[in-house]
Amino acid sequence: MERMNQLSKLDRSSWLLLLENGLFAVASSLSGMFVNVFLWKIKKDWTMISWFNLIHFVAAALTFILAGWMVKRVDRVVSIRLGVAILSLFYLAVWLLGKNAVTYVYLLGVVLGLGAGFFWLAYNVLYFEITERNTRDIFNGANGLFTSVAGIAAPFISGLLIRYMGQTKGYHFIFGLSLVIFLAAVVVSFLFKSRSARGNFQLVRVLSLIRKREAHWRWVSYAMIAQGLREGVFAFLIGLLVYVTTKDEFTLGSFFTVGSIVSMISYFVVGKIMKPRSRNTFILIGALMMGMAVLPFVFQISSWTMWVLGVGAALFYPFYMTPLTSTVFDVIGETKQSAALRVEYVVMRELMLNIGRVTGILLFIIWVSQMTDVSQLRWFMLMIGFAPVLTWVAIRKVPLLSGTKPAAIPSDHPR
Repeated sequence: MERMNQLSKLDRSSWLLLLENGLFAVASSLSGMFVNVFLWKIKKDWTMISWFNLIHFVAAALTFILAGWMVKRVDRVVSIRLGVAILSLFYLAVWLLGKNAVTYVYLLGVVLGLGAGFFWLAYNVLYFEITERNTRDIFNGANGLFTSVAGIAAPFISGLLIRYMGQTKGYHFIFGLSLVIFLAAVVVSFLFKSRSARGNFQLVRVLSLIRKREAHWRWVSYAMIAQGLREGVFAFLIGLLVYVTTKDEFTLGSFFTVGSIVSMISYFVVGKIMKPRSRNTFILIGALMMGMAVLPFVFQISSWTMWVLGVGAALFYPFYMTPLTSTVFDVIGETKQSAALRVEYVVMRELMLNIGRVTGILLFIIWVSQMTDVSQLRWFMLMIGFAPVLTWVAIRKVPLLSGTKPAAIPSDHPR
């Protein structure tokens, strides 16, 4: 099946969702990693940075539950709008606080988690409703491609601005620019058609599936926890290590730009050659190679091994993520009954992801509390770097569903 040359199959709603996520990606690429570096420069404390990110993920997990209840009662478009609005407030707060941000770092983590929770819950529900089983891989490939394109220029520009505008003005400018882009995302959210939901919020019913060995969702849940183990730590650790090693924001921005270029090419290739029947093979290849990319860093901590790690992860992450996402959402749409509970399934997916992320960060906090120098981080990174293999172990228990008849979206949800 062709992928990237079939973009004409995507309708107006799909393109709007791609645009919304593209704006999110640009704003996040401009400032997301630099927030951690900004906090590090004010107070060089691994534990503080770890707790900031941990609180962010805990707040996001709790927000998913609230957002899930809200979209069943009101509208998922309101949730995505609320998410980008709160993220705008986060960057406004960092912009206004400046160096005083460390005083309110944990409160800022809560605000960031709130925004992320509302946004990603609505985004994933909209993704499920807007895409079909036969267009899901196409959308994933296009989304990965466009997100990579968005991430190419943004971090490079951020690093360049910080270098030549100076630390204070540079950070002030990029945080302000992210604020403007998130406000633009709020405007785009008004272009979505209303998508109200019916029925009660039945999260407990979906949570109970994890106890049923025959349920496909049990294995999806385990896969999401394993995915989160690596994501939670690497989301902030890689960028920080690059900065600690090089002491230069421009190099950090260039690092993410090169990674985005490699990722864009990889998403294109994966979207072009991957077939539904080969999803598990792609996931295994991606998981193993992302772990292998850590090995040079283990034997020598230097700027070049950081580049190998970053470029290697960017190259093979699409091999892992594109088929995994398609498989997970195929399970949600496996039957009419599961499709009707798509909000609850998305909430549970994000809860499992965040359980993994929080667990990974807690392990990291324990590790850094015992270490005497940064070089000891390499063994932790090696261990956590191969965690995606556990995702493959779990997700391969889910049979291929793409050949079955797709479950229909209930009629109260316009497409």
